[in-house]
Amino acid sequence: MKNYLAVLRIPGVVRVMASQLIARFPFGMMSLAFVIHISRTTNSYAIAGIALGAETIGVAISGPVLGRWLATKGARRILTWCVIISPAATIGIGLFNFGAIGYSLLALVVGLTSPPIQSAARNIYPRLIPKSKLSVLFGLDATLQEVIWVVGPVFATFLAAWANSTITILTMAGLQILGTTWFILNPEVGKLSGKDQASRLGSVLKHATVVSNAIIGMLLIGSFGGVEVGTIALMPKAEAGLVVAMLSIGSIAGGLLLGGRAKTSWALAKYMTIMVAGYGLALVNPTDLLWLCICWFISGLGIAPALGFLGTIVSISLPASDTSEAYGWVNTGQMIGYSIGSALAGLAIDTVSPASSLMVAVIFGVLTLAVSFLTVGITPALGELNLKTQPISVIDEKELP
Repeated sequence: MKNYLAVLRIPGVVRVMASQLIARFPFGMMSLAFVIHISRTTNSYAIAGIALGAETIGVAISGPVLGRWLATKGARRILTWCVIISPAATIGIGLFNFGAIGYSLLALVVGLTSPPIQSAARNIYPRLIPKSKLSVLFGLDATLQEVIWVVGPVFATFLAAWANSTITILTMAGLQILGTTWFILNPEVGKLSGKDQASRLGSVLKHATVVSNAIIGMLLIGSFGGVEVGTIALMPKAEAGLVVAMLSIGSIAGGLLLGGRAKTSWALAKYMTIMVAGYGLALVNPTDLLWLCICWFISGLGIAPALGFLGTIVSISLPASDTSEAYGWVNTGQMIGYSIGSALAGLAIDTVSPASSLMVAVIFGVLTLAVSFLTVGITPALGELNLKTQPISVIDEKELP
């Protein structure tokens, strides 16, 4: 914990981290908000699902492209256009009933123009602090982002029940405008000026670290589809949200306890072992609410440390001009993984049984663990690297503790 406090004292860290968390908070609300609103206005969950799928496809497509443009065209320019277009499409969804095609097209626009806040923030972090502290900062970032997935869905359902689904959608758009604008105004964002001579789109995939990171992210996030869909099928609706939230609560705990401690190439495999252990234990008594809460909490202990570690190795392995696009590809892999995992879990429920959907989480988790073992040879050992360099001139080095 003291490592986190030391990082937070570095000038600019709290400001950048707080603004990017507010800018990304609407993504924690989006799935439920879109499904609740569109299903209410069209009387069709199918249309709501199609629209949500269109938004996911948009994010998957735009991630690498917008990430590259951050480096070549300037972060402020790209983020400004995104914060104009994406919330405008979101507001359109909230105020007007465009039917199946209209909702799907607007949701696709939302995804295609979603501000690439995480890619930009992770490009800024190495410019704020010495590399020796990067693993701590990335671990803290991964831990805090879990708050989005715990609070976001609860906030969305609360607003929909207290007011209505239109208010929920408009609130989501307002928070995105507020948070992204604050993030854009950070002086550190101005340092991402678009003068980097990034290589052509897709060339970062020549780096084994990026490919392995994308594959691991796809399998890891894919396992969440099995957890969420399976839990909803197994538990009463009023309790399912709490049970699923235990995964994120465990992740927060894991981030606070283990984040930034990764020193060897085996660190990721250790974190994945914890996650898979929880998944496997869930199969012992998958219909017991308390047992499932405990299992998801155990699984979560490895998630935030793993995501923080993955973010760190991309940052230290690639030139600064390539990291934004690399994070975009990683995010695309995660979006694809979640879509596949959710679809397979739903298929398992329909063709076998609700409990069988948890096998999707187990299988994806085991595959994640297997890939983490297979990639040990190309995974940097953070404790053995020369990370004593100072941050580049975004802040005055004399201000560092």
